[in-house]
Amino acid sequence: MSTVNVTFQVPKHIAQGLSNRTYERVGGVICEANSKQVVAWLRETGNAGKVVESVLQNVGAAPSVLNLAVSTMGFAIVLQRLGVLEQQLHQAQEVLQTIDYKIDLSFYANFRAALDLAMNAFTMTNAETRKLSAMQAINRFLEAEHHYTKLTDIEIGNGSQVADEYLSTLCLAHVTEVRCYLELEEIDTARRRLHEGAAILRPRFEKHINTLLTSNPAAYLHPGLKEQVGLKRLTKVYQWLEPGLDESDVFEMQRENLFKLAQSPGEWTNSLPQAVRIPKDGSSTLTNVFNGLANQSKKFIGSLPSRSKITTGSPEAVTPSPEAEAYGRLPATMELIETLVEDDNRLTMYELEVDAIHQLGMSFQEWRQLAPSPTAQENGADLIYITKP
Repeated sequence: MSTVNVTFQVPKHIAQGLSNRTYERVGGVICEANSKQVVAWLRETGNAGKVVESVLQNVGAAPSVLNLAVSTMGFAIVLQRLGVLEQQLHQAQEVLQTIDYKIDLSFYANFRAALDLAMNAFTMTNAETRKLSAMQAINRFLEAEHHYTKLTDIEIGNGSQVADEYLSTLCLAHVTEVRCYLELEEIDTARRRLHEGAAILRPRFEKHINTLLTSNPAAYLHPGLKEQVGLKRLTKVYQWLEPGLDESDVFEMQRENLFKLAQSPGEWTNSLPQAVRIPKDGSSTLTNVFNGLANQSKKFIGSLPSRSKITTGSPEAVTPSPEAEAYGRLPATMELIETLVEDDNRLTMYELEVDAIHQLGMSFQEWRQLAPSPTAQENGADLIYITKP
C-alpha cells in the first residue's frame, strides 16, 4: 500500500499557486493548471462536515449541495441537504401555483426512508445483516435515481425554475448509492457506479446551464451588470462547457449577440425561460411575481435599459420594465449556474477520489481516517490537504 501525507489547512505554496493560477481547484481537487495533474485533495473536517466559509473562499469554492470529498458525504449530511431542497421546492410551489404549474414532491419521503435504512444498516455488527440492509437501501436509492431522472428531464425540458432542485436531488441519490458500496468496501462497484452516474448527470447539467444562459448569453455582459457578472465569470462557465476557451474566445462568440440584443431587446425578453422570468423568492401574487425586482437589481436599476417613469406627486418614481427586471435577475441566475458547475465538478472529483483509493490499495475506512493531527484540529483545522509522495 502506498502512503499519503496529510497536512493541516492549505499550505502556503498551494495558496500561492491558486492565486497566480499555476494551480486550479476543481471540486475537491487542486491540480496543475496546464497538465491537469493532481496536486492534492481537499477535505472538510469538523462537526457534520461543516466548513468555515472564509476558508473555502480562499480556494475559490462555490456553494454546492455536495461536500468537497465523497469521504465526508455521509448519510446524515445527505439527509440535511435533502431537507433544504425539499423546503426550497415547497417555497417554489407557492409561487408556481399562481401560474397553475404543479411540481412533484411525493417521493421525498421515500428518499428519507432509504437514508434512514442506510444509516441503520451501517451501525449493525452482524456482517450478513449489515450487508442485507445495505442492499435494501441501495435498491431504494436506485428507485430514487429513476424517479428523479424523469422529473429532472421534465423540468429541464420546461425551462422550469425548479429544475436545479431536482437535478441536485438526483446527484444526492447517486452519491448515496455509491456511499453504500464504499461502506461495504466494494470499491470497484463504487467506481463503476460513479462513472455511470457522471455520464447520466453531465448532459443534464449542460442542458440546464445552456437554458439559464438564455437565447442570448451576451445579456450577461450588459454594462449595468459589470460589477455583478462580467466577462471573467461568463468565461469560466464556457470553459466548463468547452475547455480551452479564453476570455477573448468568449467575447468573439458574443460579439454579434451584443448587437442583436441592442437591436431587439424585446425578442430576448420574450424568449426567457420560466427559470429566469420568475424569481424563486417571488410572492404568491402574479403582480409581484412579474413586477418584483430581484434584490440584486436594486443597486444598478438606474443603469438598465427601457425604464419607464411615472409621476406620483412630488418625487419621480421609476417603474422598471419587464426587460429591466429580466436583467436584474441575471446576477442571481449566474450564481445558480456557478453552483451547478460546482456540483458537476465535485461529482467528477469524487470519481478521482475513489480511483485514488483503489490505486493506493487502501480501504475506504483507511481513507476516511486520514486527518490532521489532534493538535491541528484543536487549532481550528477546517480543511485537510492530502498528497501522494
